[in-house]
Amino acid sequence: MPCLAQNPGTFTGYGQLPVKTPDSLLQKLTHAEGIKKKIQAAQPLLTFHSAHGTTDSVIFYSQQLIDALNQSPLKSGDKLPYQATLYHTLANAYSEQGLHDEALRFYLEGIRAAEALGNSAAVNNNKLGIANVYFARNEHAKAIAAYNALLATNPDEQLKHFVYQRLGVAYLQQKDLPQAKQYTEKAHSYFQQAHQLKNELQTKLTLGIIAELDRHTEEAFSIYNEVKNNAQQHQFFDLYTQAGQRLGDLLIAGGEYENAKRLLSMVYANAMQWNDLNAQLKVLNSLRNLHATTGDYKNAYALMTQYLGASREVLNRQNKKEINELEIKYQTVQKEKEILNKENELNHQKTIKFSLLIGFLAILLPVIGLLYMYYQKLQAQSRLNATMEEMNQQRITALLKDKELALLKASVSGQEKERKRIAGELHDSIGGNLAAIKLQLSNQHNVNGLKGLIQQVDDTYHQVRGLSHDLVPEKFSETGFTELISGYLRQFDVPGNARISFQAYPAEEIDLIGTTLKVEIYKIIQELITNAQKHSQASKVEIQLTHMDGTLKLLFEDNGKGFSTETARQGFGFRNIRERLKHFDGVLSIDSFPSKGTVIDIEIPLKPAWYEA
Repeated sequence: MPCLAQNPGTFTGYGQLPVKTPDSLLQKLTHAEGIKKKIQAAQPLLTFHSAHGTTDSVIFYSQQLIDALNQSPLKSGDKLPYQATLYHTLANAYSEQGLHDEALRFYLEGIRAAEALGNSAAVNNNKLGIANVYFARNEHAKAIAAYNALLATNPDEQLKHFVYQRLGVAYLQQKDLPQAKQYTEKAHSYFQQAHQLKNELQTKLTLGIIAELDRHTEEAFSIYNEVKNNAQQHQFFDLYTQAGQRLGDLLIAGGEYENAKRLLSMVYANAMQWNDLNAQLKVLNSLRNLHATTGDYKNAYALMTQYLGASREVLNRQNKKEINELEIKYQTVQKEKEILNKENELNHQKTIKFSLLIGFLAILLPVIGLLYMYYQKLQAQSRLNATMEEMNQQRITALLKDKELALLKASVSGQEKERKRIAGELHDSIGGNLAAIKLQLSNQHNVNGLKGLIQQVDDTYHQVRGLSHDLVPEKFSETGFTELISGYLRQFDVPGNARISFQAYPAEEIDLIGTTLKVEIYKIIQELITNAQKHSQASKVEIQLTHMDGTLKLLFEDNGKGFSTETARQGFGFRNIRERLKHFDGVLSIDSFPSKGTVIDIEIPLKPAWYEA
């Protein structure tokens, strides 16, 4: 494999975003009068930024045009063609930024407008976008069904080959490389003949990934390099960073760690400058794997923290969109209130001749108000009493639970000590005595019937020895703990299962912790693996066990479908893990989001009592 870092100019870092909007396009938009002319003038500008991957600019201009269109005096029917186009453009931009809820909302709006126009091609384009959202959320079976449903509608050649491109990526994700290659090559041939360079390079990049997974490393390296150079030349900066990140992963696999570190650091700097969160997440994951592979677990852990921060930023952007929607709804309600107040003033003027009736009401209403306030006070007092009673019950329950946990912890500790004591007695005392008896009886071969007695004593000795080993599990006392975990995880290394990687640092210090803690950590890992196999639909699982600064850290990450930590109920497995950790003052934290995978972080302070005597 050629050394990328020794080839000057192979990957360029930019100090600022290398996309400058042409002045001519901005001037056309600025001087356009009327909403129709503004939208027509904006189309080349939106096409320019879409081609260069600057989705922030696409969202900014599309949202401005949609707001202006909604406020324009055009009739609803006249707005539909422009709405259908703008909604689809905006949905594509949100999808590329990973804001899938926003993308799905505007794809559905685009379908509504396109159906009202009777434009089946526009309907299909939005359905393709929705299928892409399903795929991005790791709902692969649902996405493939949606793509095949689109093909059944006999779409035009352009859309059909876009579907082929997406099917190639979908089957690639499912590790069905022959199917992935078949669909991707169809799309690549069409885009090449149609001179659609960016689409051609996108399918070329997918073919590179297929070659990499098929262990054709040199072919993959050549493809990535070709895509990177062409993307740089034509300023397709999203493809440029993707190709650079894939090259970095190949350098890691080839053992060129310093070259990989330089390349990936430059890719990350560009992704930060361009505010491309998806690219940041991928590069941070590659850098973290690089440091973990070279044994630099401290920096690997720090990069994991940055990775979680970028994930939260995606979530914060989604929340910010929801807040903006709430603000718009609030402003709408305020306007409705203003209209209502004006109507009340008109009604008041019309009913002024009923002044006597109004006077009577003016006296009656305060009385009703006082009665209502008194009723509200009674209701509030009743709710307060109920709340106080509930809080008291919760305090009592918490105290009883704490007491129960303390007793349970003492019981477990006592049982462990007693098991060790009994095991020692059986092995050293009773076992020794039986061995001595056996030796003495062995010297009496000439006495009739002694052979059967010797056999009985020998059987008893082996039963006592087996019982002593059962009381203290032999696999935790004789086998290295980290090797024991690795052996357990290797049984899942079968086709169709998630790929599991395990790293322990430093292994020799982790092997010294006490048997009781080893057993609990082993069972926690079993529980997490079981959860991932049952629910996550992940293709990759990473486990890191680290002894650092007097703390045992267990980091468990999968790239599965994830879940909302705010709305999802935690099942018996997580409750069981928390109960196990309470005996060792351990802390469990969960970071997950739909379609973003799950990260579980466990920290246990290592006290002297947790080490082997």
